Amino acid sequence: MAAFFQNLFKKRSTTATRPDSSKKASDHRSDSPGEGNSPASKGPEQSDIDSQRQTLADADASQDTLARLATEGLAADIRLAAARRLTDEAHLQQVQKAARGRDKGVYQHTRQVLQDIRRQQEAEQATRDALEQLARDTDDLAKTGDTSLYEARTRQLEKQWQSLEPSASNEQKTRILSALHTCRERIRELEEERQQEQRHQDQKVQREETLTLLKETLDSLATEATDAGALPSLDALQRTQENRWLEATRDTDVTRQEQKQYENLMLTLRNVINAVRRLAHHQADVDALVAQEAPPADQVDALLSQLEWPRQLARPEALQTLAKKAHVQVSQPTPDSADSEAQEKALHNLEAALEQLETSLAANQLKESRQHLKQAQGLQRRLTGKLANRHRARLQRLNGQVRELGDWQGFATEPKQVALCEQMEYLAEQPMDPEAKAARIQDLQQEWRDLGGSSNRDLWQRFRTASEAAFEPCKAYFEARSDLKKVHLQTRHSICEELAGYLEATDWDQVDWQAAEQIEKTARKEWREAWPVEFRDNRPVQKQFDRLMNDLTSHLDEERRRNEERKQAIVDRALELTEHTPLSEAMDEAKALQKQWQDVGITRHREDRKLWKAFRAACDEIFARRDEQRQRRHQETSESDQAAEAILSTARTLLEDQGFDEARTAELINQLEASARTPVSATTGKDLRQVAGQLKDRRRLHQYQANIRQWQHWIEQRVQGSLPPEDLPEHWPELQSIVAVSDPRELVVLSEILNGCPSPDDDQSLRMELQVRRLKEGFEGGQSQPDASGNTQEAIVARWCLTLPRESLTTELASRLGKALEAETTAG
Repeated sequence: MAAFFQNLFKKRSTTATRPDSSKKASDHRSDSPGEGNSPASKGPEQSDIDSQRQTLADADASQDTLARLATEGLAADIRLAAARRLTDEAHLQQVQKAARGRDKGVYQHTRQVLQDIRRQQEAEQATRDALEQLARDTDDLAKTGDTSLYEARTRQLEKQWQSLEPSASNEQKTRILSALHTCRERIRELEEERQQEQRHQDQKVQREETLTLLKETLDSLATEATDAGALPSLDALQRTQENRWLEATRDTDVTRQEQKQYENLMLTLRNVINAVRRLAHHQADVDALVAQEAPPADQVDALLSQLEWPRQLARPEALQTLAKKAHVQVSQPTPDSADSEAQEKALHNLEAALEQLETSLAANQLKESRQHLKQAQGLQRRLTGKLANRHRARLQRLNGQVRELGDWQGFATEPKQVALCEQMEYLAEQPMDPEAKAARIQDLQQEWRDLGGSSNRDLWQRFRTASEAAFEPCKAYFEARSDLKKVHLQTRHSICEELAGYLEATDWDQVDWQAAEQIEKTARKEWREAWPVEFRDNRPVQKQFDRLMNDLTSHLDEERRRNEERKQAIVDRALELTEHTPLSEAMDEAKALQKQWQDVGITRHREDRKLWKAFRAACDEIFARRDEQRQRRHQETSESDQAAEAILSTARTLLEDQGFDEARTAELINQLEASARTPVSATTGKDLRQVAGQLKDRRRLHQYQANIRQWQHWIEQRVQGSLPPEDLPEHWPELQSIVAVSDPRELVVLSEILNGCPSPDDDQSLRMELQVRRLKEGFEGGQSQPDASGNTQEAIVARWCLTLPRESLTTELASRLGKALEAETTAG
């Protein structure tokens, strides 16, 4: 209250110092002190100017003070300087209204500042809108099922975020960063999925190459004879392909047919390796029997039985020779029992063998020559009588040539064989890895055989003794390996027992399928790791394992097929949603289908990938419709904004015009409101409503000013006594009752108080009295809104024209009341 009275007396003091409040503003605000009427009037005005300059020089001057100086300053530079220091938008708008049509410099400055403020606010609003849009876009991208160009879209949003991050609030930062983090995790998952798919593809290629290599190797072994020298390469092939298969089947799905094919091929290869290993172990015995012209049939049969050479494998040449010798001895008929036909056939075969022997001798092929010689000698023994003597001399001659070739090659190869003996003796003294040492022993033995053997029994015994000494340290290793095979076999028995117990105890109507699938994978993995095992001992347990795994896999396959049917139903529904309307329902159901997809249990990997691709394509098509709809709305908004900007530009130009065109204003208001109902952006819609409101305010103000002019005319008519009561508004008799004032002077002073107009010095005491009375009665003073003070002013005019006696009304009071109303319209 004290502050109110202090401000009131301050206004009164300021008003009292002015020479004439009814003069134009340019007369009161003269920049030159010499424009007064007399020396007596120059002093107070100059002092007031100096006082205002001193107030303006205060750096701590409030915005209220600066606004008052900008509107009431006695000099143009004071008003402009005060306006330049204004920063509050409300004060700037107040000063702009007050300066319109009065002070061009202040008006232009405040208008420019307000425009800058509006542009800044629009820029800030645009930034806020961009942040909100970015938040929505990041949320949508984090939740979308559309992964096409996902990384590029994420990078684009991250780029936008870099420019908008300084303007974001903590809440926006948390929201956007969280969504971007989800997007980055999604990118990582997509990359891992792609790498996983590529790994599965690479593993498939490796498995196919492994099966092809094993098949080609076995096909080659079936047609080309092999011997103990091939054992290192076959062992290496087995180990490398086993490791290769393990890596190619790790954490991936392998079809039963593919696994079975591998196991069959590897089983055949192991049989071949075991046969070659047995041949290497009995190589000395084989060579000894081959060297005999007529080895005992029982020893040959016993040795062939121990070797157990597989039928599908081509026999080495030594075994073929032994088999032929055993067959000859068993099936050779006695001369007395041979018939002429058998003799003729034997003779024919003997002649063919002699020709082959001569051919091999001509080519200096000692090994082949010895074989053909043995064959010819056997056929010679089967002949009787004259037929036996027909080629005896020829056979003896060729036999001598074979001995000569053997002596000659023995002379040439003996130094090499001696070197092999020395290498084998040196190898026997060296500490080496058992596998590598055994492989090296086999290599040296193969080189010995490649030289064609040796007729020097001492040299052969030396090499054999060195070989046995070199292999002696490897025996413990291979024995330990045999023990390891037994451990692996026991492990496989345990796996079968656990599988059998699990299958027996499981209720397949209520089972954890994820755990069952993991058990299947773990069992296969542990079974592969329990290797090597003895083939013969492993055969029954392998059959048991296959049977148990078939039972487990059949249950899993049934569940997988059921789940695949569920996923197929989801895919079918997603395909239906691609044409469903409204789109919002399709999108919501598509998101629900994505959740259902995640809840479906185990499936076959290959089938799941096919279904997932179809489901993802359907979801992508659904969300692509949303993107198209957004693009359409964006296009419509852009076009509406462009049309709205043209209307806004015309309306703003009309607002800046000092004149008033009622028809044009009404037309623009309709256009602005119609444009606001189109799909414009939020910022443009706000501008449309704001400018339409300004035009409506201006139209109301113009109407109010027209009313004021009419009231002024009636006021003058009332004083002159020429005012017909029927010309007055019908509601005035009721309206005038709200102003309980009977004295015309009081009524005029009340109007001056309401409009902020100064009163003459003679009426200052009355003015103070009315102000205090209004405070006590709870009236609100100093309002400038037409809805509040306009009603009161109209009531005052109605009181003047209807109630007050005409003889108490004077021209002076009528003039003051008219000027007060003019002040009201100017302030409005």
